[in-house]
Amino acid sequence: MKEEDTSCSYFIRNISHLMANMQDRCLNSYGLSNQQARILMYLSKHNIRGQRNVKRKDLENYLNLKGSSVTSLMNGLEKNGFIERTGSENDARRRLLTLTPKAKELVNEMDLIFEATDNQLQEGMSEEEKMTFRLLLGIAHNNMNII
Repeated sequence: MKEEDTSCSYFIRNISHLMANMQDRCLNSYGLSNQQARILMYLSKHNIRGQRNVKRKDLENYLNLKGSSVTSLMNGLEKNGFIERTGSENDARRRLLTLTPKAKELVNEMDLIFEATDNQLQEGMSEEEKMTFRLLLGIAHNNMNII
């Protein structure tokens, strides 16, 4: 066995953990976790495009989480006044998710936090290296989506 693990999975897992911790520390003052903030950012982007009818399944796919986990995150967001869930006029089974003014005020702050994390990840890389890095991450992501 190697003394130091240098496998891709080791680095990706640890980078993901470090990024989540960094984001959680920054978002904690707003009463949010990085997963909750990602839901708010997703809803914000889709609401801007006029797609108010975001389904829980869309969030499950976006976050790569199970339905119960997404429901729990949304319950916390609703309880803390970040989203409102209202019934759809067209389909009684559907719930429309709307950002509250409280959440809308934080969208720019959350975006800056995610951008700062991304910048920290790529610190010390040239523009060419950043493009190559994103390309390789995209390929790895697509490879794993097949499984």
